[in-house]
Amino acid sequence: MKQFFLFLSLLYTVGSLSAQTVRLSPEASVSILTCAPGGELYSLFGHSAIRVTDPERGMDLVFNYGTFDFRTEYFYLKYAQGLLPYQLSCVAYEDFIASYLEEKRSVLSQVLALDSAGRQELFDNLLENYRPANRTYLYNFLFDNCSTRIRDILEKSVAPHTIQWNSPEEGKSFWNLLDEYLVRMPWVKWGIHTILGQSGTRRATPYEYMFLPDYLMKGLAAATAEGHPVVAETCPLYEAPEASVRHPWYTSPLFVFTLCTLLLAGGIVLTGSPGLLKGSAFLLFVASGVIGVLLVFLGYFTEHPITAPNLNLIWANPLNLPAAFALFRKTPGRIFRGYLLAYGVVVLIGFPIWFLALPAVPAASLPLLLLFAFFAFRLRLR
Repeated sequence: MKQFFLFLSLLYTVGSLSAQTVRLSPEASVSILTCAPGGELYSLFGHSAIRVTDPERGMDLVFNYGTFDFRTEYFYLKYAQGLLPYQLSCVAYEDFIASYLEEKRSVLSQVLALDSAGRQELFDNLLENYRPANRTYLYNFLFDNCSTRIRDILEKSVAPHTIQWNSPEEGKSFWNLLDEYLVRMPWVKWGIHTILGQSGTRRATPYEYMFLPDYLMKGLAAATAEGHPVVAETCPLYEAPEASVRHPWYTSPLFVFTLCTLLLAGGIVLTGSPGLLKGSAFLLFVASGVIGVLLVFLGYFTEHPITAPNLNLIWANPLNLPAAFALFRKTPGRIFRGYLLAYGVVVLIGFPIWFLALPAVPAASLPLLLLFAFFAFRLRLR
């Protein structure tokens, strides 16, 4: 009960008074918490937070830069546009760790090797960030998120002693980094690869790796300040049982798309059915057109950093939507036939280019390129 009232008192202090009035005792410690990836899409890449413990004050708090409010006006639209505000939250450690125990997600603690002045500086900066006027920020998955905010506030707090990030250069692109977490969800991997643009193939720097919590943890483990390690102690707070990440090969997007391509193309050639041709083409053109509209929206009408240019528009073309409805005309016009020819040629050329230039198009989508080329030429010749 005493800790509860002290916690309420601290929250009142944080919200009402100057951060400088909240003083840590010499027994206080500050640690970075790294949480393992979860099974949901929003938790797929793990999480980072800052824990501040002060036994003398009965205080054990976690500052979390990864929270948002579902009650935000136009929530889903802002989320899609990359304009959803995130904020710094402050919760009791026991509440924070309980959620990870329930989800069976491991949590690792890195206690920072800060002296009293350094701990106080970091705590003051956290409290300043936690003020209502400061706690909200515009989230950016790659460049401004729950991990990069911790890296940045730590750099600010250790100043004027510059942190040396000694992480090795691994030659990884943003795609390479994300793929390490997408093995468990092959269809999510295909979707993210389709949404991300060519910019995702850019080689990231070790400093940029730290947008991922695991790489922030590795960065801290190798970091030094004035020749001394930044981390004093590393210990697991909770180790979850190892989860299986195996998926049957026959459920992968590559196999499913290859099988569909062979069955549809083979069925149309063998039966010669105009109904099967037009019906299948209509469904595929509508689906690819809708995906194309989404890619154009994400690439050119949002704040997402690496969604344009997107070469998946080679096959997921928004013009496929009007083309789908033109299929039901008794006499297709020259414009429609010209579009089918141009679309078929572009898609067909895109297949060998993939092997030569390695554009940001998922390998699982290659059968789709052949399938759409088949439909384009088949429809033009009917």
